[in-house]
Amino acid sequence: MDRPPFRRPAPLRIAFAALAALAATAAAALQWDLSAGDYHTHLLSSDAGFELHLHDKATHAVVDTTRGKVVATLLAGGKREEVPLKPKQAGILAGARPLKGDWTLLFRVEMPGRKPAQLRYSSKMKPGSQDVAAGHSHAKDDHDHDHGHDHDHDHPKKR
Repeated sequence: MDRPPFRRPAPLRIAFAALAALAATAAAALQWDLSAGDYHTHLLSSDAGFELHLHDKATHAVVDTTRGKVVATLLAGGKREEVPLKPKQAGILAGARPLKGDWTLLFRVEMPGRKPAQLRYSSKMKPGSQDVAAGHSHAKDDHDHDHGHDHDHDHPKKR
């Protein structure tokens, strides 16, 4: 008796296709880490734009970005462009401008009760940790705290 070829039910095919698309998007994303002033930050870049993740440097708690001001300025192609930032989740700000070619992205962070800080990310930086808060990557599977990734690991404390 001939059996018809096995075909996954439609919902499973859709789920596998969505998972493959998500994996391709995650693989294309790049991440850089920096610390400045009271902050430890992560910049995640994808084809759709970028995200800035803000944490308290001492406690690694999420920084409330609803009351402060963060300005992003992109230097690329000999031009200076202020990139609007929109809150994505607590402690995560998103910019809809993809980071392509040779670029420098400057952030000015001003939060109530904290000293202002400036961050400088660049396409010339090697993705990954750029400071002593190393060993921390959003590409790892051990992330999930209040804004979508966790930190089930300890960060070294500065002395």
